[in-house]
Amino acid sequence: MIEVSIMTVGDEICIGQIVNTNASWIASHCTAIGAKIINHFAVPDERYAMINGLDMLIDNSDFVLITGGLGPTHDDITKPVLTEYFNDKLVLHELTYKRLEEMYNKRGTEFLERNKKLAYLPSKCKILINNSGSAPGMLFEQNGKYIISMPGVPSEMKDIMFNHVLPLIKSEIINNKSDVVLYKTLNTIGIPESHLADLLGNPDEFLNGGTLAFLPSYNGVKLRIGFSSENSKSAEEEINKIENYIRSRAGRFISGIGEEVITETVGKLLKEKRKTVSVAESCTGGLLGGAFTGIPGSSDYFSGGVIVYSNDAKINILGVPKDIINKFGAVSEETAIELAKNVREKFSTDYGISVTGIAGPGGGTKDKPVGTVWIGISDSKSTVAKKFVFADDRNINRELFVGRALGLLYMKLMDRL
Repeated sequence: MIEVSIMTVGDEICIGQIVNTNASWIASHCTAIGAKIINHFAVPDERYAMINGLDMLIDNSDFVLITGGLGPTHDDITKPVLTEYFNDKLVLHELTYKRLEEMYNKRGTEFLERNKKLAYLPSKCKILINNSGSAPGMLFEQNGKYIISMPGVPSEMKDIMFNHVLPLIKSEIINNKSDVVLYKTLNTIGIPESHLADLLGNPDEFLNGGTLAFLPSYNGVKLRIGFSSENSKSAEEEINKIENYIRSRAGRFISGIGEEVITETVGKLLKEKRKTVSVAESCTGGLLGGAFTGIPGSSDYFSGGVIVYSNDAKINILGVPKDIINKFGAVSEETAIELAKNVREKFSTDYGISVTGIAGPGGGTKDKPVGTVWIGISDSKSTVAKKFVFADDRNINRELFVGRALGLLYMKLMDRL
């Protein structure tokens, strides 16, 4: 099996200034072609840390993929450290120099001396052309192992990965007839992790040597199926068997596959069915509408929404009868139903969704503790509301409320509600 380690270089990663999205992206794409990720390693912009990291990773990896530290400033030390590590020297790479010169001339930007230094590269490395930026990638081969350095800018890293690194890893898997490990993720909605586990039963009875991971989130539980085999075809066949079993037990809760989020799934269904939706939000304060509009093309099915945070807003803007709020409260089945029905009528949409709850930290009672939410959903045939009780944390609750509202709309669209 081809084993890959990822090293990210940069103080900004180590001190938590930015999130290491590069490592996540690299890992997912290497995994998709059957390689095994064995290390995620982040080091600061320090020579000693980089050398120690390389010593450790090269010993047990077929590929070490490095990102960061290839820019033109003093803190970009990856190239000099690698030059030292492989007992090499920097030489002018004419093709890279010409590309840089043309790039800067085209931009109408002065080609500074520090920019020209990007064209001086270790003599022992293979140059990997960077079509999205200035600093090229560098590939070193030592004792049958590959050490590849790429820029930290995500678009530039991805360009080199797609054009050079992933094809090389795939060819190594094929040429060496290496075992592969593949994964497939099923997205579920509307069922807690523990209930889902009980529904599927004893994993030993259906995994047949594969793996199954439960990955809970605010929007549902992901089921990641994994299988290691001598080739991709047999691994895919075994994964399909496991998936078929899972679908036979929990198919009604499966909303999609892969990295697709529930908002995307719901959006596709609304488009396919030529339906529209509007929202009435209280405690979520626009988060549900934001989830819809965060998807490109959502204007095809999302008409708009109203934030009715106060009781007066619920009464005056969306026409919830004052008597209902006085009798049942703002956080109630009756209020959620009125909000969902009235926002649907106000925006003339096929569906209306309402969210009214107690996010916390205050406002809870014995009968309606913090975390209580009523979510209403309305169409031309009926309007219903469902009650849920979640956590004590305000931010977590608001995310959970949005996730469950999207889940209910999904179930409604699939005629499962």
